[in-house]
Amino acid sequence: MPGDPLLFIQVYTDEHIMPVLVRLLRERGYVARSAQEAGMIERDDDVHLAYATQNSMAILTYNAKDFYRLARQWAAIGREHAGIIISPQYSRRQVQELLQPLIRLLDSTTADEIRNQVIYLQSFGARRLKRISEIGAEYAVDVAPR
Repeated sequence: MPGDPLLFIQVYTDEHIMPVLVRLLRERGYVARSAQEAGMIERDDDVHLAYATQNSMAILTYNAKDFYRLARQWAAIGREHAGIIISPQYSRRQVQELLQPLIRLLDSTTADEIRNQVIYLQSFGARRLKRISEIGAEYAVDVAPR
């Protein structure tokens, strides 16, 4: 991978991650870039991973299936990447729920440690919040007329 080894993880977010996350990371002193800023909208996943790698950035994505497959393909041919961070999907209103576990990862893992790794953000406390339609009957409110 290009350049000197980095201590701190730099983050590239694919086009499905809300761009406001990049601003929040920068406000906290992290290096981050969105696919929107990079002009990488509607590109294939392998192009996103190659871009992140060329810029010594780990990619943050919600797309577990495709990026896990890419990681295996790249490993099979000896191609390196700067790391793949997979997160449960969050809405724009839930950006803090994504930000906190991501910061835990960034504060506890070096760029060298994440290189060529697939990291699941759930390991750092990320969890997908349930939609109302997914909440079980034990939480339902009785609205029947009396």
